[in-house]
Amino acid sequence: MDSKQEAFLKELLVDFKVEAAEHHQAIINGLIELEQNPHSDNNQLLIETTFRELHSLKGAARAVNLLDVERLCQSAESVFHLLKEQKLSLSQDIFDVFHKVMDTLQVMLAEVGLKEKSIRSEAIKNLQRRLEKSTISIRSTSVGLPSPPTFVPDESEPIILNDPKATIPPGEKLIEAGSVRIPTKKLNELLNQAEELISAKATLNSHINDLREIHSSDEKLYKIYNNISQFQRSFSRMIDNLLVNIKTTLLYPFSTVLDMMPKLVRDLSRDQKKEIAFNILGKETEIDRRILEEIKDPLIHLIRNCIDHGLETPEERTKMGKPPKGSLSIFIIQETNQQVMILVSDDGAGIQKEKVLASAIKNGIISEESAGRLTEQEIFALIFRSGISTSQFITDLSGRGLGMAIVSEKVVKLGGSISVDSTPGKGTTFTILLPLTLSTFHGIPVRVQDQLFIIPTSSVDQAIRIKPNDIKTIEGTPAISLGGQMIGLVFMADVLGIPYRKAKKEVEITYPALVMGASLRRIAFVIDEVMGEQEGIVKDITPILGKVQNIAGATILGSGKIVPVLNVPELFESASQTSSGTSASLIIERMAPEETKTQSILVAEDSITARSLIRNILETAGFLVQTAVDGQEALQMLKKEWFDLLVSDVEMPRMNGFELTARIREDNKLSELPVVLVTALESADDRQRGMDAGANAYINKSSFEQSNLVETIHRLI
Repeated sequence: MDSKQEAFLKELLVDFKVEAAEHHQAIINGLIELEQNPHSDNNQLLIETTFRELHSLKGAARAVNLLDVERLCQSAESVFHLLKEQKLSLSQDIFDVFHKVMDTLQVMLAEVGLKEKSIRSEAIKNLQRRLEKSTISIRSTSVGLPSPPTFVPDESEPIILNDPKATIPPGEKLIEAGSVRIPTKKLNELLNQAEELISAKATLNSHINDLREIHSSDEKLYKIYNNISQFQRSFSRMIDNLLVNIKTTLLYPFSTVLDMMPKLVRDLSRDQKKEIAFNILGKETEIDRRILEEIKDPLIHLIRNCIDHGLETPEERTKMGKPPKGSLSIFIIQETNQQVMILVSDDGAGIQKEKVLASAIKNGIISEESAGRLTEQEIFALIFRSGISTSQFITDLSGRGLGMAIVSEKVVKLGGSISVDSTPGKGTTFTILLPLTLSTFHGIPVRVQDQLFIIPTSSVDQAIRIKPNDIKTIEGTPAISLGGQMIGLVFMADVLGIPYRKAKKEVEITYPALVMGASLRRIAFVIDEVMGEQEGIVKDITPILGKVQNIAGATILGSGKIVPVLNVPELFESASQTSSGTSASLIIERMAPEETKTQSILVAEDSITARSLIRNILETAGFLVQTAVDGQEALQMLKKEWFDLLVSDVEMPRMNGFELTARIREDNKLSELPVVLVTALESADDRQRGMDAGANAYINKSSFEQSNLVETIHRLI
């Protein structure tokens, strides 16, 4: 193949992926609607429409020689043809296998053009056999059937990827008359170039300020100064208008992200054995594509959180007098020309404040004394702190106490905010406010000792000045009273690890401080000087310096000086771990680290290889480890000596992990021992059986990672 043909094929594959994404999403939408309304009068039209989408996807795949995609579509199309002819009845089994087909196609389409493929050919053939079984049974049956037969699935399951993060990139909008398709990469490059003009605008402002100081003594200079000032104002308007127009071209509807949510909800609800009515309103609302790409993962986590933590099973809901089917909704509302609101709501169990407080106290985030002074909203805001989880059971889906903290950090990084409101027994609503576009960065330059930093203006509530006698000590932590509320006080130098230089005039001096907020938390950061406000762009420094604690990026001042931009969520985490230094009449007590003892763990595993691997991981993490070859030996060892935690396989001779866990819970001396089950059993029934037996965490070996196990153990002991 010559270079021209190769270039043409690459261009053809790009067009195919856009078209295939549209067909793929349309097929999923049809399946979801058919499954949710199995007896609708509109079903035959839906079947016909979905059939045509499958046919079109098959034809497009054939055109670019993607034979595996074509064949799988052909097998699915054959079943839909029988549905269309009413020779086959819809059933839950047929929906399950079709969703498996769509999961497989999703990954296959995402990997078009790549050499490495995630889907094995045997998995594809297995799906084809499952689909073709029904067509064979129909062709071999006489026409005079009293009623259409139902689909009978094969019991074997293909191994395919089903990760919402591995989705096909959002499809481009269909080309309309009078428009052209431009790759978003080029638009982003154009926007980046336009944003570079902001630095030029800041530099021009800086030079004009310098000129202002000397023009008064010279009439000619005064005239030049006026002319340049007029040009500067005109130049600034042009830059601002250019940025607004380019950003408008990058607006995309929420549907490009939300269209994949119904299938995610469907799959998770099936796995959790819950019935859920899922509604989306306002998905036509447009927002900056860059924000849309970043907010996808937080929305997925909130959906998972509502399904896993909030919504109950049909049996539980019936006992509580609720409809068996739970409600889950996403509402998108454009609040103003510059802001969009996202509401994620469920009518489930709600957030239990007592569990949130208990988790916060256990993890040392708050003390028992301060817990009693928190308002309801402040308690709810704690779920956005790292380590907070109300789940007593840790799975691959939830319970680690990290997800909500990451959601909050991402939202804040986008210039937005997130809050939560909940009523026990009635449900929970998460409210996210986002800017319509990624606005030009505005920050406040501050001096900390001899160093300059920029703090995002959006994170600063107010600037204040503090006298030494304004400072109180609450539970050993410095604080000040502001608006009738006590808020924490730290020295920015201590948080950033900058050596603190003591002021010469301790009594007479006052200290500037910025009161900053993140997820309903407020802290006053003492600095040395506030230096106005700065407009600019934030450059990512990760490719050059790697990840730097408390630093989000860097920007350029009008003087040309490069200044770090502080990461506010990380600052708050660092502030909670940092005790402040001594200055003026204030003496701040530094929190002494607690003495730790080496913790002992028992590993029950019949496989020599797995036993050695787990032992090595835990010993590397600093634990004392002993091993047992099965459940019975493990139980005998537990009765003879003390262990802080048990890690156990499930399938073992003499006594399996479920039986071992149950025996531990029945023993008065061992009943509080944390138990982590690490097993190859992946089904929801097995996970539920582990919970019923009394396990604290359940980790699948198929998704086993060293960090997951160590992190889970640290949370339990």
